[in-house]
Amino acid sequence: MSTSTAEAAASPAPARPDLRERRRRATRAEIGAVALDLVERDGYAATTVEDIAHAAGVSARTFFRYFAGKEAAVLAPDEEAEEVLARHLARVRPDRPLLEQVEDAVAALVQHLAAEPLDDVVPRVLRVRRLVLADPALTAAALGLQLEQAGRVAAMVAAAAGTSPDDLRTRTVAELAGTALRLACDEWARRAEAGERPDLVALHAECRAVLREVVAAGGPRPEVAARDSVCAEPGAATSGRPQGDGAGAAAPAR
Repeated sequence: MSTSTAEAAASPAPARPDLRERRRRATRAEIGAVALDLVERDGYAATTVEDIAHAAGVSARTFFRYFAGKEAAVLAPDEEAEEVLARHLARVRPDRPLLEQVEDAVAALVQHLAAEPLDDVVPRVLRVRRLVLADPALTAAALGLQLEQAGRVAAMVAAAAGTSPDDLRTRTVAELAGTALRLACDEWARRAEAGERPDLVALHAECRAVLREVVAAGGPRPEVAARDSVCAEPGAATSGRPQGDGAGAAAPAR
């Protein structure tokens, strides 16, 4: 366990949300569930924000208090994910390599994502994944959200490192850490779709190690790249929790 990971493990758990916050989260989850049901039934293009709001028993104005648009309601990214990442990036120190510390922060995020019971997570993740793979409009929306999240994560890494978000080295570090997370989430979803009960924490650790090995070696030899590996076939974009549709290093849905 790295120093940063050990510090994260020793940190006190966040306080339990108060009643008002729990109600807010329950309302958000209900709107997201209704959005997913409608898009499965009618298609993404045919489903409007007004349809979702009406079926959920809320006004369109209330809908927009919880989601920026219908794509966010369907994909329902974990709204705590970026907070968890930012909290751990705030501990970046100048005496350790930046990539190692950002990877540790992402590993803490993975622990957060993996904390929810699989039986609560898998059904929604797979439903969303199938929709993203089948509907080009939703695929485009998922990629758009992924780019937005990746930009915010790069800005967080830059703030932690004391550099500009446009700094090439900083952006490369953020992308490398995000790539390991996306590969792990994609593989998690692929295995869950096959009926397995995958371990996101273990998959992320292996993808992180494989990525480091590939970068250090300048890329695998063709015969090595063809072998079966956790990250050899990352699969298509996923979303929900965990989501590889797009959280740069941020992520999945509640």
